[in-house]
Amino acid sequence: MNGVERETSRLAGLHEYRLLDTPPHEELRAVVRVAAAVAGVPAAALNLIDEHRQVQLVTVGFRGRDCDRRDSMCGVRLHTGRPVHLPDARLDPDYRDNPWVTGELGLVRLYANAPLITPEGFVLGTLCVFDTEPHELTAEQMARLRDLAGVIVAFFEGRRQTRLTAEFAAATEARKQWAEALLDGINVAVIALDTEYRSTLFNRAARDSHDPDVDLNAAPVGVAERYQIYEPDGCTPVADDETPLIVALTGGGPVIGKEMILRGTRNGTVRVRANARALHAPDGSISGAVVALHDVTAEAARKRLVEEARSRLATANAELRRSNTDLTNFAAGVSHDLVAPLAAVGGYLELLADEVTGPAAGHVAAASRAVEEMRDLIRSLLGAARSDPPQDCR
Repeated sequence: MNGVERETSRLAGLHEYRLLDTPPHEELRAVVRVAAAVAGVPAAALNLIDEHRQVQLVTVGFRGRDCDRRDSMCGVRLHTGRPVHLPDARLDPDYRDNPWVTGELGLVRLYANAPLITPEGFVLGTLCVFDTEPHELTAEQMARLRDLAGVIVAFFEGRRQTRLTAEFAAATEARKQWAEALLDGINVAVIALDTEYRSTLFNRAARDSHDPDVDLNAAPVGVAERYQIYEPDGCTPVADDETPLIVALTGGGPVIGKEMILRGTRNGTVRVRANARALHAPDGSISGAVVALHDVTAEAARKRLVEEARSRLATANAELRRSNTDLTNFAAGVSHDLVAPLAAVGGYLELLADEVTGPAAGHVAAASRAVEEMRDLIRSLLGAARSDPPQDCR
């Protein structure tokens, strides 16, 4: 990470703590007072360095004021992340022309600081002590100054973690409320349990599907009786160890599409299709289970009506095939019982036609034509009876 990238990350860390331009906490004032006492100096400050300025968050022994970052003594060696100890700042070339030394902003002689270093290694600013008279701090005093700087950073970190926890809790609660509102808006019953069989979710549709006085946290015994759950026949109670939620919670899931009958709901007796899955903790262990109960009462009724219609249609088709068979058999009987005698009549008429003359011949010819018309009629009847029967309409 180059200097520009590191400074960008440092500033991002500083702003993440949300310290700038906020009222100082009394705890921080106490730490800065202790720093001045440890160093035996009249003045101390907690300084934060942002992009353009030095912010004196807490001061002791003088009236603090912000200044340009270029005028900051704490910002001179900030990038090194090491403490600074100057018995007389006028003797150090990096500091002797600083306005806090020259008298423009102050008359600092002794100057010492301990950097405020975050757990990520970024320097937010310094805890500094100073005096208008030159003198030197001991190694013990510098060590305690570094300790106090660590206390300040720990305070910053604790406050940041508290804020993040509160924000996370608020966001979690908002998401929870949104999820509950969403689940209460659907017509699918959703129920969730933890590993102690305590209800963690019971949406509106689930409440409508069960007795409002049912004990949601009872032991997983007698589940079918408590919730009025039956097998699809509507008579056989579902065994406890076959209840979808318990199957999923005990590692036997997922359960997909198990149909059951619920009695005693606000809508009377309903048929539901259950889908249940286990919920898992980050380490992979089962932390609970959730089941969704889809009301398929109307769907089951439609299926029943369709099956009944198909059964009636099959019966009608069978009756039609039987009628067609009877008609074919009837046609065969007609061909034997009518065609043969008619052929004999036609033969006798042919003989008469050779024997008679005059008006009688006309009568014989008319009778012969009638016989032929009868033959055509019988042939048509037989043709219709022997044609292919209609196909089943399925």
